[in-house]
Amino acid sequence: MNEASVTRPATAGPAASYPRDMAVTGAILGVAGMAWFGWGQAAVPASGLIPLRIGSVACLLVAIGSVVTVRRARSAASAMHDPVVRRHYRTVVGIEVALIVAGAAVLGPSGHPAYLAPWVLFVVGAHFIPLARVFADSGLITPGVLLMLIAAAAAITGAATTVAPSTVAGAGGGLVCGTRALMCLIAARSQTAALAGDPLASDRLA
Repeated sequence: MNEASVTRPATAGPAASYPRDMAVTGAILGVAGMAWFGWGQAAVPASGLIPLRIGSVACLLVAIGSVVTVRRARSAASAMHDPVVRRHYRTVVGIEVALIVAGAAVLGPSGHPAYLAPWVLFVVGAHFIPLARVFADSGLITPGVLLMLIAAAAAITGAATTVAPSTVAGAGGGLVCGTRALMCLIAARSQTAALAGDPLASDRLA
């Protein structure tokens, strides 16, 4: 199978992706949002725990809903069936992991472990940009840019105030990831229902 053998939509955004892929993205980002809200609780005052915990639970529910949707569409087509897409995806994720590990290796020994959360968030946000091209989904660009801006704000806030960088990075990262996860879940469910009644779309669901 070559790159041209997998038909992908020419338009951009959530409606342009395969329903199964959108649901998988919703599950991944739901878990990521839960993790970020959890990290945000590491150094937050007791008064700030409740909204972060609520965010974690909300993201968990979105992730569960996304997994259910993935199971219902498990036989559907996916961009990941294309080996070219898989190779590019693994390359992007591999670079992401390498950068995170490199940052941790520098920040820890240098006495700045508090800035690991902003660094990880920045790298996560940055990796959304090439993934938007890999999956032909420009809907990943906005959350990617927002995560990078939040990471910068978290680092600046940590340096200028007594607020821990992880608090800002965790709350902001959880909100962005959770919101995008919910958007993906809604789009996936809507597309699955619509395509199920469209005989011309049978190649997308089987």
